[in-house]
Parts: sequence; structure tokens; C-alpha cells
Amino acid sequence: MNKLAIAVAVVIAAGVGGVGYVNHAASKEVRAEIDKQLALVNQQTGATITYADVSASVISNSITVSDLLVQGPEGERVANIDSIIVTGYETQNIPPQSSVDINHFQFDNDFIALFPAETNVMLASASYDIHSSLDYDEKSGDSDLVVDVSANDIVSLHVDMGLSNTHQLMTVSHAAQQQARAQPLTEQQLFEQQLKVMEALYEMEPRYLNIALNNEGELEALLEGELSKQGMSVEQMQVMVEQQLQQAPVTAEIAHAIGGFAKGLNAFTLSASLPEGQNLMQINEQIMMLMGQPQQQAKLINLEMTGN
Repeated sequence: MNKLAIAVAVVIAAGVGGVGYVNHAASKEVRAEIDKQLALVNQQTGATITYADVSASVISNSITVSDLLVQGPEGERVANIDSIIVTGYETQNIPPQSSVDINHFQFDNDFIALFPAETNVMLASASYDIHSSLDYDEKSGDSDLVVDVSANDIVSLHVDMGLSNTHQLMTVSHAAQQQARAQPLTEQQLFEQQLKVMEALYEMEPRYLNIALNNEGELEALLEGELSKQGMSVEQMQVMVEQQLQQAPVTAEIAHAIGGFAKGLNAFTLSASLPEGQNLMQINEQIMMLMGQPQQQAKLINLEMTGN
């Protein structure tokens, strides 16, 4: 596993490590359970995660793990995390509401130096705040997911989506989580789980999708850095986008939104409300049948965009 994959895996695992333990009355017991999960992370990736403190709140049904240090298999510093807060998870049941907050995740400078040359240094060096929450209605099978990622002082991304017919996915995911908590999974077990997840994903029916991208101060500088690698300026990019939009098979409203964002680089939003009772493949088939009819495609999924 490469170093970047390890970094991503252990951050996710650190958050998952607290899942289900908020009902313990004492932080000491919570600490013991988290240590068990972090030991599994070490077995699976070779990475080590240490932390300064753990606190549990029965009232808010949450735990907080603070001052985390992520180290690679050879003891090299990978990243620091101020805190991870896990709320609402349960060990034996699929919770109706749950969330994970990762506060101020930042890669170590020496670790960044090992990244490929094409890596965007501004993004790699940024401090990140990550929030995810899930509301699940077991009776209806509906789920509502929210993900917020902020590269502080640069750019932020908000995504929220509604899904129907998610009971199978939730059941499969919960079973996989239970299995992984007990011991590291074999390759065969991982393969079997992936098949089950793919089957469950196929059954899901998207209800809505909202995306918002916002400039938090340095988005233009970020873009300038990436464009310079291609020998292009921001102004040249803006002209190119305008020319391409004149030829693209999109509605005037969508062209206006994309063009407005390319010029202003301040904010971009997208929203869609999808047909009921249809999975993603069925919706995609209808969109493909409407190729060359951008107005009808946009109408099918109630697509709206803004940009400035």
C-alpha cells in the first residue's frame, strides 16, 4: 500500500474506531475499545495512530479523541489531527442518526515531500475539516447523507444527497463493520463484501443531490498553480471555457452558470431532483436516450445550476 493510501485509510479507520462505543459509561472503557481498533489498523496497514486523550458523553451519545498523530510503518510522521468526534453510533443496531467530525487534519511537511512531483502542494499542505452525517429511516429505507470538506482558507465542498431503498446497503455495511471490528478481513472476505455492496448499490434509488463549491480565499491561487503546469493562465482558461460552452450541448441556464463560475471563481451550486422509483442505471438510460436534447435532460432530473 502506498504512503498516501495508508494516510487516507488510517484517517478513516481512526474515525470508525470509535463507532459503537459511546454507550460505555466510562472513558476508560472507551479508550480500551479504541486501542483495540487502532491495533487492527496497525495490523492491516502497518501504520500507527496515537492520541492524547479520549472522552465519552452518554448524554450526547458521542466520543471525542483528541491530538492524534499518524505514523507510517517505518515510524515516519504522516499527519496530525486535532480531534475526531463520533456521534450517534451504536454497536448492535443501525443508528437513525450518526456523524463523524475530523477537525484540523494536516499532513506532515516531511511526508508531503515524498508525494509525487505533480501533487498540488497548496492542497497537500492545507488543514482540513471534514464532516459527514447520515440519517437513516429503517421503516421507509430512506437515507440522507451530508458530507462537508473544507481545505481551510482555500476552498470548501458541500454535498448532500437523498437515497431510497437503502435497507440492503445499510444491513450489508453494518454486518461488514461488525466483522471488521472482530479481526482483520481476509482477501476472500473483502471480495465477498465488495460484491454484496455492489449489489446493494445497484438497488438504491437516488432522490436528490445538492453540491456547493465555495471559494474560501485562495481558490484562484490554487487554480493558477494548476493551470501554470499546463502553460495556461486563468484568463486563457476563462476564454477557453466560454468558447467551449458555445459549442456544448447544454441549456443556456447551465452555460450561464458554468461561465459565471469560471469568471468569478466565487461559488458554484448544482441541484437535482430525480425520478421516483428508479435506480441510477435506469435514470442514466433515460438520460442517454435524450442525448442532443439538453432541455429535456435537464427537465428529467430537474437540474439547476448557479455560478459566480
